[in-house]
Amino acid sequence: MSRLINLVLLYGGKSGEHEVSLMSAASVLANLDATRFNIIPVGMDKDGRYYLNQYEELLSYPKALPVRTEHSRLLDSLVKNGRLAIDAEVVFPIAHGPLYEDGCLQGMLALADVAYVGCDVLSSAIGMDKDIARRLACVDGLKAARYRLLSSCASPQEIEQFCQQVIAELGLPLFVKPCSMGSSVGIHKAENKTALLEAINDARRYDVEILVEEYIQGREIELAVLENTSSSRQPEVSLAGEICVNHPDGFYSYTAKYLESEQTGLHVPAQLDEKLVHRLQQAAADIFVNLKCKGMARVDFFVNTQTNEIYFNEINTLPGFTAISMYPKLWQASGLAYSALLERLIDIARMHHHNRQQRVTHYQ
Repeated sequence: MSRLINLVLLYGGKSGEHEVSLMSAASVLANLDATRFNIIPVGMDKDGRYYLNQYEELLSYPKALPVRTEHSRLLDSLVKNGRLAIDAEVVFPIAHGPLYEDGCLQGMLALADVAYVGCDVLSSAIGMDKDIARRLACVDGLKAARYRLLSSCASPQEIEQFCQQVIAELGLPLFVKPCSMGSSVGIHKAENKTALLEAINDARRYDVEILVEEYIQGREIELAVLENTSSSRQPEVSLAGEICVNHPDGFYSYTAKYLESEQTGLHVPAQLDEKLVHRLQQAAADIFVNLKCKGMARVDFFVNTQTNEIYFNEINTLPGFTAISMYPKLWQASGLAYSALLERLIDIARMHHHNRQQRVTHYQ
């Protein structure tokens, strides 16, 4: 019988997406193969403390994992003396938001010399920043919605002037987003100037930079991408999925996504022309390669309902894994079961770690 692989499931954290992480972690925990992995859950609270939990106990929490229970053990640190403080070969980070999918956590794990699932420092940092990701992804004719950036340090007078200029240039309605957040945290649809000011004031609580973009009338399409270990230029891309929002918010808000999800339809596969699906899949693959992604990513687009023109929206290098999340759903519809997907991602992580260990670290 082969030895179990020690796998740390890392979740929670100091982020506005803390609660989403707890839901994602519950789904991942339920779908990991306990006959192959020795699963070690580590919860992070909102103050940055680490708690070592018991796998068997957490199985009784199917919807969202607790960061700690009465049987948890507080860890001094996740890294000790330059190495992971827990005896583990692979870390599966399922923590979302700043510090956890923007390259910070990935850098710490790389320094600790442990395999970790998902993108590396560079691609994580690029993907988290909506502005930089669009600048690098929108090549060879691919478009994104027009947008303008606003510093969260802007004075009231500067914000007032910005609102007047962006309305005149991009029209209404407008979407306001923290530049480096996910899970629709801090995102608002503004129908008028008053709503725009309110949206900016809320979004600036979550990030140092705010993105205000034009409204694109179209269908919201998402595709899941998985690294192909046999071809660096041709990642695997899932079928396309469509998000159909019937929520009063009028878009795929945090409430529509997680709190009142029954008012949102996730259609997999999306009913699209075959040629359009192929264009979307090729665009998703190109973006994954151009941004030097590793492991996985979900790439989101808008498709103009009149012209079928494609607009890149964003890339998520550590997508949600909740029971309703698109990334695992898209792969399931494409023939790759949830548990098998997790194993593929872990195997890819171990491959990259092995390759990193082969690098020469001295000069002769």
